[in-house]
Amino acid sequence: MAVYTDFADEEFAAFMAGYDLGAVISVKGIAEGVENSNYLIATDAGQFILTLYEKRVDAADLPFFLGLMEHLAAGGINCPLPVRNRSGSALGRLAGRPAAIVTFLKGLWVRRPRPEHCAAVGKALAELHLAGEGFPISRRNALSVAGVAAAFRDVRRPRR
Repeated sequence: MAVYTDFADEEFAAFMAGYDLGAVISVKGIAEGVENSNYLIATDAGQFILTLYEKRVDAADLPFFLGLMEHLAAGGINCPLPVRNRSGSALGRLAGRPAAIVTFLKGLWVRRPRPEHCAAVGKALAELHLAGEGFPISRRNALSVAGVAAAFRDVRRPRR
């Protein structure tokens, strides 16, 4: 289950009022995923994904990731694009969590990958790296050797 945080209808309506996405037709929690709460939103303007970033996500990192999506899309990568609210921000708050809406990409996961799928992934990864060149923001890699070692120490620390 990947819906960890729920919200009241009134709170969601107030959040959506800050966007130019038309009337909301439906909102549905997305079961897939592991660490954030995700919702599929259908509006007059189309389908979108709403993500509420949960406790493990450092809110200070979100401008990096949202900016990277915009940079990659500008470089020709077919990726979700953050939707900016009427104030021009790609990041808001909902249910006490940082929240962002991104465009919806149609597609299906490949259930039984074949070599040609792997080749397509390799090509897409190369294109992604090329499109990422020149992105002006950087961040510390939380999954580096040092980052994983720190997480391991935290897990091993006795709880009181």
